[in-house]
Amino acid sequence: MFFEILFEMRIRQWTKNLFVYAAILFHGNLFDIAALQITTFAFLSFSLTASGIYFFNDIIDIERDKLNPKKCMRPIAAGKISKVAGYFCAALLITSGLIIAFGINLLVFMIVLSYVVLNLLYSVRLKHVIIVDVLIISYGFVSRTVVGALAVQIPMTIWFILCVMFLSLLLALGKRRYDASSLTNPQRQLPQHIIPPPIIFVEFIDQLITIAAAGVIMCYSLFALETDTSEMIFTLPLVLYGVFYYLYIVRVKQNSGAPDEILYKETPILITVVLYVACVIFIRNL
Repeated sequence: MFFEILFEMRIRQWTKNLFVYAAILFHGNLFDIAALQITTFAFLSFSLTASGIYFFNDIIDIERDKLNPKKCMRPIAAGKISKVAGYFCAALLITSGLIIAFGINLLVFMIVLSYVVLNLLYSVRLKHVIIVDVLIISYGFVSRTVVGALAVQIPMTIWFILCVMFLSLLLALGKRRYDASSLTNPQRQLPQHIIPPPIIFVEFIDQLITIAAAGVIMCYSLFALETDTSEMIFTLPLVLYGVFYYLYIVRVKQNSGAPDEILYKETPILITVVLYVACVIFIRNL
């Protein structure tokens, strides 16, 4: 049971919560022990609440997951974790995450609580409402970034927050485009909110992806120019390459699955992320 619980927690997807470290990374406090400690607590808070939501979501989707060749291997769908045990784990994880958030400060608690409420609603209904679904995913990434700043009381420019918003929209829309392509592939399960004709839907998503990609580049450029370290503008080529290569994955390779899977499977993306973080550490923290 222990290993099934760990698997259901989807610890590998905790990489999404690394966005909470953005504030201390860009503000130059990455090696400040006190700031790093508080931010790590914020990371743990989001990680536990997210894992709790995964339990809840998989209970809601148990019947659909049983029909999916990939998701049917999840412990709840496979019957290795009962619904009662799943609800207990969800409640325990979410409560633990909220307690940690409350221990940081009230604003952090309120944002994490709003993240939990929105994602519970997402699991029950809102993930089937077109456009709203990707906006909620985007809010999750923005809330992680804002919590990271509030936890250590660091001001964060609006341009970076907007950049995170557009980046998360880009990733979410890429995933939706991948789901939409399943309409022509009977081996994949169809999302409920995607309806024929698939070609028109994909064209619509492509337009939104173009807008989101442009938003990332524009907002990041303004963020880099606004910082008190002029050298940040030299990180722009890495951002451009990352965005352009992701568009290549989405439209040419047509393999834009879950963002965490892309990070692990697409070596150019992984190298770009590592190089970018290394450059920011060098520019802002050394």
